[in-house]
Amino acid sequence: MTEARSGWDFTEWLVGIIGRLAGDEDPLTLGVARAVIAGVLLVSALCHIGAVAEYFSDESMLYGRFAALAFPSRRSIFFDIGDPWAVRAIFGVGVVALALWCVGLFTRVSGFVGMFVWISLYGRNPLLYAYPDQLAMVLGFLLLWMPAGRGFSLDARWRGLGGPVPLWCRRVLQLQLAILYVATGYEKTGETWDPDGTAIYYTVVNPYNRHYDVGQFAAAVQPWLLRPLTLAVLCWERWFGYFVLLHWAYEALGRRLPAWGERAREGRPGWPLPDLRWVFLGFGAAMHLGIQLSVYVVLFSPLVVGTYVCFLTGDDLRGLVGGLRRLLHGLGRRLLGRGSEAPPDPVPSSE
Repeated sequence: MTEARSGWDFTEWLVGIIGRLAGDEDPLTLGVARAVIAGVLLVSALCHIGAVAEYFSDESMLYGRFAALAFPSRRSIFFDIGDPWAVRAIFGVGVVALALWCVGLFTRVSGFVGMFVWISLYGRNPLLYAYPDQLAMVLGFLLLWMPAGRGFSLDARWRGLGGPVPLWCRRVLQLQLAILYVATGYEKTGETWDPDGTAIYYTVVNPYNRHYDVGQFAAAVQPWLLRPLTLAVLCWERWFGYFVLLHWAYEALGRRLPAWGERAREGRPGWPLPDLRWVFLGFGAAMHLGIQLSVYVVLFSPLVVGTYVCFLTGDDLRGLVGGLRRLLHGLGRRLLGRGSEAPPDPVPSSE
């Protein structure tokens, strides 16, 4: 019996993998992802305040019946309801629903109502929207079918509706990001990407969507900075799918290889696997920060980087919050000259 326990138990190892692939987990991460995505949808809707009737009612230059003819592939309640005040009232209901979805109150109902109104806005006047809005709609639609109100929500805190969530929820969001990046990477086939490496240069100097006129500076740093960055972004996007597959294997194996041989006999754990999240996601966050500062992409970068949270577990998030609190406390002590103790880390919770 002792000898059997000292070796590698394949059955136990396989059962552990299946549990980590198909089991349940802490709901915190999914709840934070819901708050981020619903928050972006809410801000996007709020940007229309002051011009709701002019965009989505019969006061629009594109009258309701003609909008339905112009956009036959779209669906919108505003094709049938065109009275300006009725449209404003429905818009208000949608904004309230998105706000409730963001904070996780009556999560399922508020999510469906908010997305119904948001999709109707998109369908009534798609000329107002672009690729970032499509991504927000896809992510919001995916969240509708997930138990995203069980953690980081008022439903869990006030109504006692907390509880574990399936692991596949986070992985669906990860897969959507992988599709986004890989498809984008392989669609970048022009010479400005490879071999010229001038795509970023032409993007930041384009007067159509740039924030600042940096033409001379961009030309000066193009050979040794922007060209390598262009090629690095292209490779990173195309490799993101492999990163997601490796991350799934990383989590399925319990973040380390099984112990065998001498390590198993001595009761030591297997060799740890490299955690590639900080490399890939760190590069992505830096890339999107540069995009946000350089060109007009509205809420695209906050949406994508915020969705990176789906690669973290609940314990990862609590560890990050604890580290940030210690950092802020240390800065406060230096600025104020106080010697109080650092606040304790958040206590892990199953809710």
